[in-house]
Amino acid sequence: MRFVNIAELFKSPKFRKYGLFSLTVLITLVPVIKRKMSISREPMAESYPVVLKLLSPRVGVLRSKDVFLGLFKPENMATLSSRLSARVNFIVEEGTAVKKGEEVLRLDTSDLSVALEAANVKKQNQEKVYNRDKILFSSGAISQEQLENSQNLYQQALALYESAATQLSYGVIKSPFDAVVGKRYIQPGDTAVPGKPLLQLYGNGPSYEVYADLPVETASKIKIGSEQEIHFNGNSQKARVIAVVPASANNLMTVKLKLDSNKLNIPAGTYVDTYFYTSVCHGVIAPANSIFNNMNGYFALTVKDGKAHWLPVKVLGFNSTDYCLKGIDSSMQLAEAPSQELIKIYEGQTVKAIREDGNYD
Repeated sequence: MRFVNIAELFKSPKFRKYGLFSLTVLITLVPVIKRKMSISREPMAESYPVVLKLLSPRVGVLRSKDVFLGLFKPENMATLSSRLSARVNFIVEEGTAVKKGEEVLRLDTSDLSVALEAANVKKQNQEKVYNRDKILFSSGAISQEQLENSQNLYQQALALYESAATQLSYGVIKSPFDAVVGKRYIQPGDTAVPGKPLLQLYGNGPSYEVYADLPVETASKIKIGSEQEIHFNGNSQKARVIAVVPASANNLMTVKLKLDSNKLNIPAGTYVDTYFYTSVCHGVIAPANSIFNNMNGYFALTVKDGKAHWLPVKVLGFNSTDYCLKGIDSSMQLAEAPSQELIKIYEGQTVKAIREDGNYD
């Protein structure tokens, strides 16, 4: 039998190359294998049942509501524009409170002032001529036709003067009501263009409005004259529906509400949560975190003998926190869980229930 000389093997470059590679792999794998063997010897982690809180539903009345964003604005609101093309000399600052008739914008009308002065001189001269011709006509010095021509020239001069005066008056824009200055669309030194918005004014009341766009099926449940609520910064105020009209968007209706004051100090142009109460129902009132719905209907979560069970129920109405139910006894206890956990609970799952007094069932 031929024996391999180990010393000669180590002299081979090929043997040294593959031997070094094999040794490296072995050194790398040994800790991994040891760790897996250690983990396999550790006991399995004990599984704990889901903990559910038991509660007793109540018989009562629930007002179903839907919440939509509504645009709050004063009843008096105006966007001011110019009738002239002229440079802006003055415009009131944003946020300034102004009174009715107070100047909010002034244009450079120096050229119009010159034109008005010239028109005034012409009017005065033509008036003198007309008054002289009336005297001459009364004495028979001029004809009826000459007097009428003089009168026409005076009327033309007067119309020219009045037109120039009107144009000059357009150089000063005043507030049409007590208001707060909103957005400025132009700055001093810029050129105002006829019809282009210059300034936004928000009235100081006494009335205010909220406009909310609702789906047709929801808006159809809203009655004109009904009382709804607006919410802002954690507070609420009553509002009355005064109109329901088609919106510009498809399948939407605009509901217009009126408020007699601005108790919540809502800035004009702010979007507020608008609560629309669409129905009132009588039944068993249960918290939303105990009810689950899918394509098969609505189900209430109950616990019996340490197992979770889903009981089919009929929903009469709901809001953001509660459901109004039919088909469930108010003496029956329901189980409650956070919404993200509720969807994970399956029929017959082992659970641990805590009664309302804090003890385990």
